[in-house]
Amino acid sequence: MKKALTGCLVVVLLAIVVGGGAAYWFIMRPAWDAGSAFIDQAKQWQQVAELDKQVRNTETFAVPQDGRLDEAQVKRFLVVQQDIIAALGNDWQMLDQRFKQMDAERKASGREANLQEVLQAYNDIAGLVLTAKKAQVEALNRNGMSLGEYRWTRQQAFAALPLLANDKVPDQFAGSSMAANAELLRGHKDELAKGMATSVLGF
Repeated sequence: MKKALTGCLVVVLLAIVVGGGAAYWFIMRPAWDAGSAFIDQAKQWQQVAELDKQVRNTETFAVPQDGRLDEAQVKRFLVVQQDIIAALGNDWQMLDQRFKQMDAERKASGREANLQEVLQAYNDIAGLVLTAKKAQVEALNRNGMSLGEYRWTRQQAFAALPLLANDKVPDQFAGSSMAANAELLRGHKDELAKGMATSVLGF
């Protein structure tokens, strides 16, 4: 990383020597802003990784051989999901709208995103991930849930969610663990659907 930053600084210095004051506005300032966004982003991702270590339940989760959820697991999972959603508030929807707007503007102008825009976009996502991770860790600790149990429960729940599109589980899934999980989750369909947005962030 140091070599890359050094290389960037060399380019910037050469540009200043050759281009004078104009180089600051057209090269140095965007490069500095982009570099700052990248450094901020890296710091936030590092904090996310460190937060996993704060989960108190570190026992290895024993995955049920039949692949079926139980009511207690579902309740714990939904509590954690609700806390994450509450922590994010409207930020995720606002970010999604801004990305769509930026994309539309780029298409209209016929250009690709520049380095500063790309890094700033990832910086915004890193901020959301950090907020979500803090809420997740706090909720996991309150409910005595491990990351392993949470992730397995999420995987099983979201896998069964499509089966809830109809009032009855399709016959081809009858007797399967997915069908059993779908019936267990039927009363929580709306809560699960709302939580799908957090899965984009890895939660």
